[in-house]
Amino acid sequence: MDLRRLIRNISSQWLALGAQLLISVLMTPFMVLRLGKAGYGIVALISGLVGYSGILYFGLGAAVVKFVAEHHAREDYDELNATCSTIFGVYLAFGALCFVLALALIGPLPYLFKIPVAHANDARIMLALMGLGLLVQFPGSVYGGVLMGLERFDVMNKYNFVLLILRSAAVFTVLLVRPTVVLVGAVTMASLIAEQAFAYVYAKRTLPRLQLSLARFERARLKVLFTFSGQSFLFTLSEKLINYTDEFVIAQARGPDAVTLYVIPLRLVDYARDALDKATLVLMPGVSATAARGDIAALQSLWRFGNKAVMCLVAPVALVFLMWGGHVLTLWLGNESYGREGMPILFWLALAFIAQVAGRGIARPIFEGLGELSTPARITVAEGVVNLLLSIVLVRLWGVRGVAFATFLPAAVTGLAVMPWFVCKRLGTSYLKHLGNTFLRTLPPLVPCMALLRVAERYGFHLRLVPMAGTCLAVLVVYLFFAWWITFKAADRQVIMARLGRG
Repeated sequence: MDLRRLIRNISSQWLALGAQLLISVLMTPFMVLRLGKAGYGIVALISGLVGYSGILYFGLGAAVVKFVAEHHAREDYDELNATCSTIFGVYLAFGALCFVLALALIGPLPYLFKIPVAHANDARIMLALMGLGLLVQFPGSVYGGVLMGLERFDVMNKYNFVLLILRSAAVFTVLLVRPTVVLVGAVTMASLIAEQAFAYVYAKRTLPRLQLSLARFERARLKVLFTFSGQSFLFTLSEKLINYTDEFVIAQARGPDAVTLYVIPLRLVDYARDALDKATLVLMPGVSATAARGDIAALQSLWRFGNKAVMCLVAPVALVFLMWGGHVLTLWLGNESYGREGMPILFWLALAFIAQVAGRGIARPIFEGLGELSTPARITVAEGVVNLLLSIVLVRLWGVRGVAFATFLPAAVTGLAVMPWFVCKRLGTSYLKHLGNTFLRTLPPLVPCMALLRVAERYGFHLRLVPMAGTCLAVLVVYLFFAWWITFKAADRQVIMARLGRG
């Protein structure tokens, strides 16, 4: 794999994610102010309904990335076009289904969700607009998948960043001039359509031999595609079960106040999880191309080196959560009670995060690239089921902390033992060496970081936002400096410098 391209893709993913988070933080209170609670609630509700349409992708998005990477590596463009055209046809049908469902919900929508009469027509129009947007988005997303399969995440992030700025400016203008739900919906729909138009233009420009047509649709190809995508879908669904069903368990047993207490620490962990998901996502096309060439040695190297690299990003973040989590929660929410009560929950969720990354961070792109997700998906489903059952029991015995512990325990078993053992067996590498490589070599750089946090706390850096942010950044820099010399061997450093074109 081209390391410079990998770094470029990951950095562009993080920049796009950072911009999206920043704009979200700034725009949300402004939207509530201009639309009012009812208006903003309608926008959030319909956006949530649209979000459920993602289930219909059924893992075929991962199939596009995998097979484009494989066929492009073999320069088999007939197969590439046939595969993408078949998925395009399926997604066109799914988009039409979403549009029909949106139209069917227009009538009963206000009664289903108790929308006030004054806002009923606006809600109906926005739902229709979003249904039209989905009609275009589903088939158009194939072109975005082609760009990912070609490892051009930087191109995708570039035009998505432009669209983010334009969409935010348009929403801001609409809210200033005429704050209505309908206009916000119109801007969102236009943004969805523009995204697919950009993807189409750049995919054709990047791969001139790309030719998608319903005439190339092959029903016989669906079995192979759905076999792979079904496993990917099961993997994704089980991850949702692990990370996002706890709120319903808590609400049923302890009420909405307890949900808030759990969700706030979970959001902190989610920010870190999103950043790492963006990083590991860019690995899949390269792994698929490597697997297509049968280069197991390269996959072994990725497993060995990738785990160290990912853990070097996770370790300092987790350390801040474990040592300063209470301070972060207190400063973020301006309430010391949130920090005091949320810290025990954040403690277990941070440990679960480490285990999940260790088990699935690099394993998933490897097995998606190999097209062998069946067993990893079963392992993840088992983790999700055990997590859910433990949560139901422990929420009544130990409260919200019990739910957080129920997330950690099965994650530790699968992430530290079951999943990596299976990966090592499949790749023909040593599991014990994996443990030493992934954990023992990444622990020593934490020592100076712990000292730094202690000193900063003594001087009150945890009490104000800017000093806290500066300290957290310093922790990352200090960790990476020591990891460069301790965690990574001389051979690793030479490979990195050589691939960056500096050695």
